[in-house]
Amino acid sequence: MSREITRISSVIWLSSGGTCCDTRPVATEVAYLVEAADEARRTWTPARIAEIAEEIRRTGYWQETVEWRISTETTSRIEIDPYKHGRRWFKVTVRCDSEIVCHAPTLERAVEFMGLHQRLIMDEFYTLGWASWAARNRPEPEPRETTP
Repeated sequence: MSREITRISSVIWLSSGGTCCDTRPVATEVAYLVEAADEARRTWTPARIAEIAEEIRRTGYWQETVEWRISTETTSRIEIDPYKHGRRWFKVTVRCDSEIVCHAPTLERAVEFMGLHQRLIMDEFYTLGWASWAARNRPEPEPRETTP
């Protein structure tokens, strides 16, 4: 199915022949994400970023696991990714019930996205439940639901 992306002023419209795409306008900046990224930048001091850089230089990666509710841990990892598009990148992985991965050209940007992804995973849980659940408030599928 093909998608057409049309830029109209500061709004992006997505359209398709079927019902898979939302055709409502999407703002190019989302306040919630700006706030979360700002919070991540404030949380990680230059001294802390220097510690992360030293650990990556020494071992090839930095990793931290944090328990943020009873028996619920999120593991965050930043490592050097071999050449992508002709240069080295930082690979950022944040894992809990789900996993979010991205690549960043600088450690500062990697830390910013790591903080954003940590918050996103927590907010997804509190808003929607776990992705591994069948529905928002129900872990197991019902007989009428499609399963693998």
